[in-house]
Amino acid sequence: MSVDPSHYLPAANGGKPPLLKLQNISVRPELNGQFGQAVSFSADRYVVALLDATTAAAAAGVGSGNNNNAQQPTFLKLKPENLTEAGTIDQLKFGVGMILESAKAYIAGPSVQEWGKRIMALLPPPVRAKLTPNRALIGAAVVAQSLLVLVYFILGRFLGFTKLFTFVSLVTLMLAVSSPDWVEGYKAKKPFKLVAKNSATNFTRRWKENLVVMTGYTNISEKMALASLVFVVVFSGKVLLTPMPPSSLPTPQMPNNVPMSGDVEINNPHRIPPPRAPPRYDLEHIYKLGYDDAHSGKEFGTSLPEDIIKYNAAQDEPLPTHDQYDDGNFEWAYNPPPPPPPKSKSSLGMGTMFSMFTLYRFGKDTVTSPDGSIVLDPAYIIAQLRSMEPWRLGLMGMSLYRVVSALSSLF
Repeated sequence: MSVDPSHYLPAANGGKPPLLKLQNISVRPELNGQFGQAVSFSADRYVVALLDATTAAAAAGVGSGNNNNAQQPTFLKLKPENLTEAGTIDQLKFGVGMILESAKAYIAGPSVQEWGKRIMALLPPPVRAKLTPNRALIGAAVVAQSLLVLVYFILGRFLGFTKLFTFVSLVTLMLAVSSPDWVEGYKAKKPFKLVAKNSATNFTRRWKENLVVMTGYTNISEKMALASLVFVVVFSGKVLLTPMPPSSLPTPQMPNNVPMSGDVEINNPHRIPPPRAPPRYDLEHIYKLGYDDAHSGKEFGTSLPEDIIKYNAAQDEPLPTHDQYDDGNFEWAYNPPPPPPPKSKSSLGMGTMFSMFTLYRFGKDTVTSPDGSIVLDPAYIIAQLRSMEPWRLGLMGMSLYRVVSALSSLF
């Protein structure tokens, strides 16, 4: 009989037991969805220490440094089928909760409270009387957050939001992967240079461990992990070094030698000049000229200006048909050339690749039994899908739709 059939104990995981999620417990259904870690195995049962964010933060030694009164975890004996390794989203949720509890414990420490008192000392007495150290710290955090958002938008305006987001994401990813070495060095009060050196030395191994947790694939070699790291860095570098496209088309400028009135001829066979405005004269003057011609026996229009005669004669000509002035042939001299047709986007973009990875990750969890073997029995797969969380099913459905849509567009 195996002493660790599902490989949940620390010895099978390099001394770091995985985060487990409780499931399919019918006797105490309120335990389903909680988290824990296996500490031993006997009599076909795992001894699991239940963990929540508060317990995990206390076990990590975050806070005042005195954990003698910390709440001890509850231990349960559970069958292997009542346990499963927590997925990436579950680990993220648990980690965020642990960070929040750690932050609360850290803020409650005497050193941080002293900073709150220093901030209060800088404020006017009327404001100081309405504050506590915690409220002063929260106010300072809000101000600092607002300044960071302002700086982000200012830099994004000049550098481009896509580039800035890629750079911040890359730096955050690197810090998240190497965070165990930074936390360990902070607790041990090691010099900064030594902590940075240890983080750089262990980064490849940390990266591989995170890939194993994210993909669930344990046969990732050092070269595969390094290749994936190089891909991420090269892809991010491509985004950072690619020139930012203009946000909008430039406003066309009129040439200095082309007036707007249409008085010049443009060498464009398709151009139809705009209609000219009729001439303007004093009506009394025009009437007097016509009256004088009639009174002296002259032919009508003898004294009238030539453009008046042409304008009146044009009124008697038949109106042009619509085809003669086809709107499709208008092409003014000051109009810009038509923009080039947009490039067709690839249907197999980053969104589709992430959807394929999501289907692989969740699909692997669906067909993997607690002992690590692959089970393709339809009844087992259906039972796994029925026990899956609604948000996970919804994410799988959206990812499947995205992948099917992308593949169908290729044909």
